[in-house]
Amino acid sequence: MPPRWAGAGSLLVMALTATAVAQNAPAPPAAPQQHVRIAFVQVDNDPRYAPIQASDRIILKAPEHPFTGAQVGIDEAAPLVRILNTDFALDRIAVKSPVDVTPAVQQAAVAGTHFFLIDAPAEAYRPLAAAMHGRDVLLFNVSEPDDALRRELCAAEFVHVYPSRAQLMDGLVQYIVSRKWTNLLELQGPSAADLAMTAAFEHSAQKFGAKIVAQQKFKPGTDPRDREQNDPALLSAINRDFDVVFVADSDFDFVRTVPYHLLRPRPVVGSIDLEPVAWHWTWDHNGAPQVNSRFERRASGRRMEGPDWAAWVAVKMIVQAVLHIRSVDFAADRGFILGGGTFDGDKGLAVSVRPWDHQVRQAVLLAAPYEVVASAPIEGFLHQTNELDTLGDDQPESACHLNR
Repeated sequence: MPPRWAGAGSLLVMALTATAVAQNAPAPPAAPQQHVRIAFVQVDNDPRYAPIQASDRIILKAPEHPFTGAQVGIDEAAPLVRILNTDFALDRIAVKSPVDVTPAVQQAAVAGTHFFLIDAPAEAYRPLAAAMHGRDVLLFNVSEPDDALRRELCAAEFVHVYPSRAQLMDGLVQYIVSRKWTNLLELQGPSAADLAMTAAFEHSAQKFGAKIVAQQKFKPGTDPRDREQNDPALLSAINRDFDVVFVADSDFDFVRTVPYHLLRPRPVVGSIDLEPVAWHWTWDHNGAPQVNSRFERRASGRRMEGPDWAAWVAVKMIVQAVLHIRSVDFAADRGFILGGGTFDGDKGLAVSVRPWDHQVRQAVLLAAPYEVVASAPIEGFLHQTNELDTLGDDQPESACHLNR
């Protein structure tokens, strides 16, 4: 063979040999499957989920724990399991009382769970925050609106997916003011939840320039001796005119007697008729019909409500963080969720986590029983950076400063 072809022949033999070896060599081992565990923690006999009854045979409302919302989020992640080489598992942890929430979370965290959906009343949060301070966990609040959790408690391990009372009332008052209903009659119930709801409403009224012309406290029941406190006509018989009546009644006992029983024909808002909510089954924009359909199939016909939406979005945030980072590294996923990541909550404007108090920015739906009347923020209420920050505690007014 001429010298100039000798080198080429050797290279050809080497290439053919390498190809044959490669074809016969075993395939490299597949990367091990990654796992993300999400724990849903609920309190059995939570009074927030007690049926609301008009009598032994008439159930007005029967709220349920929002576990199904989390299940829908897991279902939607199924197509990504192969792409991400990651499976998402959802564990349901039920405890007997709020004091049992903290040890249950601690036990699951020791076993390797980093993400928790917390469905518990407000009193469970302070001990939980103290016990999990500085730990590698994210605790997603999916059902509690208490403003104090975002203000005084101010814990970095929490993400408040469910809207605060401040967000809900700001959305309601924005709509009221946009309709030029600026003179308000306020009816307040006796419970602590009624007091908190009223305080948030009054703050929103002051914030957006509405005026509360009279404040009345009602006493639930039908005792005729208390008719001046339980009769809507008498409670609304004031010497000032008003545009709308706001009622704070967490027990849903008195408020159902208010519409059509006022001395003047006026709209009723707050705990009935026009309510500010995180989600409503009649919302039909931004992909909502598909979400509602998937939920109703999962829940055997039950309609999706605000806590269900929050649980669904919490799972979605976790899954989207893993998809974006392409890793189950908790620090990286946490950084994406808290560090400016945006997520589609099917309510129009993208949701994200406020860095100063870890409240999720989101639209508030103003819902009548069979229609979403409007979505807040209402057009015309402006903000210098994000119009969703017109709802709830904006950074300059917030008592919580987790980003400092």
